[in-house]
Amino acid sequence: MGDKHTPTGLSPSADTPEQKKRKVVAGRGLMMLVAGVALGAFAIYTFIVLYGIMTST
Repeated sequence: MGDKHTPTGLSPSADTPEQKKRKVVAGRGLMMLVAGVALGAFAIYTFIVLYGIMTST
């Protein structure tokens, strides 16, 4: 099945191949941003937990 195949219930996209590629790249960039924020939050959480354990003794 090629790029022209449209799943049942969906209308075909009117985007050009260049626009589709730009949207894919933007989606990947957004995903990387969200993953980076989540990784930063996890790092801060880990630091707080370890700091709390070390200072409680």
